[in-house]
Amino acid sequence: MPIYLKEQDVVELADMPSVVAALRAAFSAQARGEAVNIPRTRFEFEGRRLNVMAGGTKVPNRYALKSYGSSAYHVLLYSAEQGVLAIMEANALGQIRTGAASGLATECMARRNAGKVALIGSGRQARTQLHALNAVDRLTEVAVSARNRDKLKAFCERLARELDRPVRAADAPEQAVRGADIVVTATNASKPVVMNEWLSPGAHVNAMGANAAERREIDAEIVLRAALVVTDDIAQAKLEAGEFIDLAKAGRLDWGTLKPLHQIVAAPDLPRADDAVTLFKSLGVGLEDVAIASLIYDRAVAGGRYKPL
Repeated sequence: MPIYLKEQDVVELADMPSVVAALRAAFSAQARGEAVNIPRTRFEFEGRRLNVMAGGTKVPNRYALKSYGSSAYHVLLYSAEQGVLAIMEANALGQIRTGAASGLATECMARRNAGKVALIGSGRQARTQLHALNAVDRLTEVAVSARNRDKLKAFCERLARELDRPVRAADAPEQAVRGADIVVTATNASKPVVMNEWLSPGAHVNAMGANAAERREIDAEIVLRAALVVTDDIAQAKLEAGEFIDLAKAGRLDWGTLKPLHQIVAAPDLPRADDAVTLFKSLGVGLEDVAIASLIYDRAVAGGRYKPL
């Protein structure tokens, strides 16, 4: 029988440095042909939506299915030999692994001395973005811009305590972005919230909030300006990355110029000009889910609190 893990179990068992390491191992395995990602499918019926995505790794020989709808998130973790290992509540899991993906991409793509961060958004995905940057030593100070000023103040105070770093509220996105080494968008915007002219030379951008074809967070000119454009899965980007889809339809973007994250993770030493702008378009993929779910399951069993029957 599988074990059942609740949201609080996930939070207790998945520290950010370990999750970044788990994703690094999973994408490295994909680069070797030892892991697969199955892009998200969105089913709509009777005014409701069910989202399903999956991934698998050869070592350990496990795969996972993630499904969510109506604010209920679950991951089913399978072993090729044993069948279903665990059912996990996956709201926190999704936030942690999405942050870890941005942290991993930033570790590979941003300048080594980068640390001044601009964050646009203070919603459910924003907090783990900063924790992941801190875990990969790419965070020294943060400026945050968000629509709700009362919520923003509380968010900045909480993150300053958790990270032991200066975290300040910015009056507007432009104020946060100008001069930043790393820019993170974590919004549900349908129109760009970061413009190309705000970016400093050498900035790295993590655009992670818009994962549907009708949503956009960054100016199209940022995509065209970037010397390196990376996404966690190109097949999924062709379905969900509105900023890329628009440019491709207009004949301004060749899909072949994009790089999948696994190629960047596997590169021994990525060359980077100090003034080059780089972009990671995060979509959230099933391979990331199987990596963190496997980590959580192993820790749950090793700790003795959960014993598979």
